[in-house]
Amino acid sequence: MVKRMKPEATRNDAVAVMNALIGDTPGWDANVARATEAAEITEEVHALRERHGLTQTASELLGTSQSAIARLENASYTGHSTAVLRRLATAVGERVSVRFVR
Repeated sequence: MVKRMKPEATRNDAVAVMNALIGDTPGWDANVARATEAAEITEEVHALRERHGLTQTASELLGTSQSAIARLENASYTGHSTAVLRRLATAVGERVSVRFVR
């Protein structure tokens, strides 16, 4: 069953939209947090590659396979490891930075 959006939720307020669609479904906030983390990592990996003018097929330079790069850039992938991210950063003269937020 598809839930209808509550009138007070605007389409440009992501939290309100999620609340309207999912409501008080147990665990939804943890799922959204995990999905957000994966999306942020995906965006960073893609930006790193683009910043250095690399395609996914330049994976040899990055020390991995093209399919591994594609996987890292897939928002549904949640198996990112710091070792792989560090290897990618080092290959292009950058470093990995981690931060914790509330």
